[in-house]
Amino acid sequence: MLSHAGVRIIAEVLIGDIQGYYSYKSGGKIVDFFNSNFEFTDVYGQGFPSRWFYTVEKIKMLLENNRFDEFLNIILSKRFIMKDNSINEIEALEKIKEIVDYLNKELNIEGYKIYKRGQGYLLISEDGDLEFKGEGGFANVYESRSTGLIVKILKDDFKIIGDIRHRFKREFNITKSLSDLHGIIQVYEFDESSYSYTMEKAESTLENYMNNHKHDEKSKLKMIQQILSIMKNVHERNIIHRDISPNNVLILNGELKISDFGLGKDLDMFHSHRTMKTHSLGQYYYCAPEQFMQLKDGDKRSDVYSLGSLINFIIVGDPRNNKHFMRNPIEKAKNENPNMRYADAGELLQGIEKSIQYHENQESKELVVSKIQKGIYDDVVENYIYSLDGFDLCSDIITKPKMVPAVLKFIKSNDKRAVEILQLISQNYMEVCSVWDDYDYFGTIAYNVIHDNNTYVAQEISAKILYDVAYSKNRFNMQRFIDDLIKMGIDPTIEDILK
Repeated sequence: MLSHAGVRIIAEVLIGDIQGYYSYKSGGKIVDFFNSNFEFTDVYGQGFPSRWFYTVEKIKMLLENNRFDEFLNIILSKRFIMKDNSINEIEALEKIKEIVDYLNKELNIEGYKIYKRGQGYLLISEDGDLEFKGEGGFANVYESRSTGLIVKILKDDFKIIGDIRHRFKREFNITKSLSDLHGIIQVYEFDESSYSYTMEKAESTLENYMNNHKHDEKSKLKMIQQILSIMKNVHERNIIHRDISPNNVLILNGELKISDFGLGKDLDMFHSHRTMKTHSLGQYYYCAPEQFMQLKDGDKRSDVYSLGSLINFIIVGDPRNNKHFMRNPIEKAKNENPNMRYADAGELLQGIEKSIQYHENQESKELVVSKIQKGIYDDVVENYIYSLDGFDLCSDIITKPKMVPAVLKFIKSNDKRAVEILQLISQNYMEVCSVWDDYDYFGTIAYNVIHDNNTYVAQEISAKILYDVAYSKNRFNMQRFIDDLIKMGIDPTIEDILK
């Protein structure tokens, strides 16, 4: 229970002895207040104790009878404040915040705090009410048993560091400013005295949700579109997150919500605030390369990089693995050069939705096949090739006319892609080939990669494919290809493989 000193502070605030919060109240008015609201029958007259002593005794009685929260909700009601201070509604709401902030600052010494729950208030002993749930780099997370809310409290070691206090407050302010957007975790009250704030309770992080439950492709794609839609709206507010990961996406009543804008920045401000701790650069596999250099270099394109990693995690369970049908937009999102990425989450969403459309729409697949047959190579064909797994890629190379030149154009467009596509071919072509002539398609691709002097790694993979087709499968035309390459003059180590 509150100490005598704590009760006296509340009493002196109410009766106006501590100025700036309530009007001065005479002994008669104080008696009338308690009689009318709590059924006391006291009479003000001779022998009446001091005003503060009388008020303290009455508050103690309310505490003993479990009516203190009722008392709080009366003295912190908008109408009571308006009437007591002769002010309007807006001024009363501001005054209520001032009163709660002051009382919490004073009561914090005893481990008590006034919390808002719904439209009402209650006094909580934080020592007995808060259940530890976990910790981040800078803050501990608790659940309030009495309110059901999450309380995020800055760790003591960091409360004395001004930059970190500022960042923690900025996290709250940015999240609060986005409260009207669907898909943002709701935060409620910030306590300057303890550097803590309250927020709604989620059921799980996205990481735990994905790891502990099975999800079909349809549900995964829905989650991706929801997250990108939320971040599209955030970026349209000119705000960036800079710490997107499956731990900062929460599940609440079946909906996804973005949280933890601790590294966030409002791009409309004229300055940014650098973090002092390296672990604040965002979780390693989700962090854009430029943020490892300096956090201030992070922008919307840094969020795009992180979202690309998050999509990989949702689809295949690994933020580094983009071997799925959305590889093309993910590679663009995660390009090491920020200028080559999508400009923001809205553009990434468009790229992802286009990829999903091609993946799901059979008519789109038929359009791609038609373009390949006509020798057309564009973004649609490129996206289609990148969406194929190894088996389907090799099957298409054998069965679809003019697929070989399309694959060669794909290989020439990007050195990294060349290696990836050749690895897929190397791992799958033997399984797909059913007649001897089938091997020639893959030998032809390998010959062209070496002939066009692609990267050494690409040539090395191709040389092994070409050698196997030429000699293990005894394809004479492929043997002639090898002779032509050696006469032309190629890297000696590649020549050794071919011999």
